[in-house]
Amino acid sequence: MNSPIRAILLLIFIAIPLIEIALLIKIGQAIGFWATILLVIGTAVFGTLVLHAQGMQTLNRVLASVNDGKPPVTPVLEGFLLLIAGMLLLTPGILTDSVGFILLVPPIRQLLVRHALSRLFVVTTRREGGHGNWGGSGPGGAQGWTDAEFEDAPPPGADSSSGRTARGEGPIIEGDYERLDERSVDPRRSKR
Repeated sequence: MNSPIRAILLLIFIAIPLIEIALLIKIGQAIGFWATILLVIGTAVFGTLVLHAQGMQTLNRVLASVNDGKPPVTPVLEGFLLLIAGMLLLTPGILTDSVGFILLVPPIRQLLVRHALSRLFVVTTRREGGHGNWGGSGPGGAQGWTDAEFEDAPPPGADSSSGRTARGEGPIIEGDYERLDERSVDPRRSKR
């Protein structure tokens, strides 16, 4: 790991507890010691209950996606954000509880997931000209696709005269396989 990254991480791990202590002292001065303690415990309990309910909903969405044969990328990322929210809510402090509660809000969580997916998956091909004319990411850069454009266009590398459409078809992956029960245990030993 590079030295600047270590310095930034060290600064974060030192700064967050100091900010939490300062906030707890200020809130304790404003509302009192016992009220501050009850506030910290109450946010942890409330956050845990909300986290459990939303976690079960996310698990159901993951299972529904798997049953439909779709990759459960979005629900899994939302579940990861819920895990982070739970850890932040169980950590005593006002700042971490605030960030944890923000992550519990479904529209904010979905916005973060969409942003992460848009940064993770980048379309690198774009359509140039008429039907069937595919090109790489040329001078115009990558371009988003609408469903109507994607339905009518053949997949990259497909013959436009074949009538194949991209709707409902996934990528074609070619490869070789070997059945394990046909292979001997020791590859140096000859087959019987």
